[in-house]
Amino acid sequence: MDFKGYINESSINNLYQSAVDAFPNTRMRQHAVDPIEIGNVNMTPYVGVRTLFVRATARNEDRQYSPMILFTGVNYNEEGPIQIEYNGRPYQFNPPSIEDSDVRVRCGCGDFKWRFNYYDHVDQSLYGRVRAPYEGQGAPANPQEMPGMCKHLMKLAQILREEGLIA
Repeated sequence: MDFKGYINESSINNLYQSAVDAFPNTRMRQHAVDPIEIGNVNMTPYVGVRTLFVRATARNEDRQYSPMILFTGVNYNEEGPIQIEYNGRPYQFNPPSIEDSDVRVRCGCGDFKWRFNYYDHVDQSLYGRVRAPYEGQGAPANPQEMPGMCKHLMKLAQILREEGLIA
């Protein structure tokens, strides 16, 4: 398996670029994020292990999915420019970097499940349970065997960046 340098957890940028590199001719994924509506964004801070768990609802084409991103190495501190409230308590932190912060991701859509779940696991960028690699008839779902992210995760990351919650 050739992951072109994206081994051992990846950042949002690494997973995005890996998905683009794996499927350079697609008209979907990175070119189809605009119609997706992100709602119900929930952020759960885990101060002791320096992680931030973000989950949301993604809606498109009358379907609903639950993209999730777990940011690692989050710097929680009293001077952090970002403040969220969780269970009635305020938490302040510096926004995780889309270039440098390692993430673990998951989505319930077919694109993620069949193309990226297994290879994100190999990359140590999968949040949750791994599936066996897709072995259907015909062409493989991810012929370059590269980690990546679906359009729902791409849109969630875009919204988080626009809101200043990640840098």
